[in-house]
Amino acid sequence: MLCRILSCAALLALATPVVAETRPAPDPEAVVRAYTDAANAGDIDRFLSLYDPAIRKFRFPGQLTSEGIEHNRRAYAKSFAANPDLHVEIVALIRLGDKVMVHDRVTGLANGGTADELTVYQVEGGRITNILYVERIAG
Repeated sequence: MLCRILSCAALLALATPVVAETRPAPDPEAVVRAYTDAANAGDIDRFLSLYDPAIRKFRFPGQLTSEGIEHNRRAYAKSFAANPDLHVEIVALIRLGDKVMVHDRVTGLANGGTADELTVYQVEGGRITNILYVERIAG
């Protein structure tokens, strides 16, 4: 009898469709906030994990300045090393669809300066796919 029950249980297990657990992609605002947190921690791996592998960065009004993670890994490794006290504060944030516009204030720069920045992020599938640097004003 036990053998019959186990056989039935095995057949049911095989007949039951396997449903992969799918989680919705993180909210674009949450991705940009996590990106800021990673920058503040100086955690380049966590920082870059939020990029789509084909990340593209532009300078306003649309000049392509970089493409791909490896270029960014080299650039940010130097930047994080040169600015160990870097801190990014989100002053204002607006989200519309998959776009997040952020006014942030950067302090802890090696030269003692600060900067206010206006940046637009496009987030698709939980990853930053495009960044448009609109303005940076050194303080």
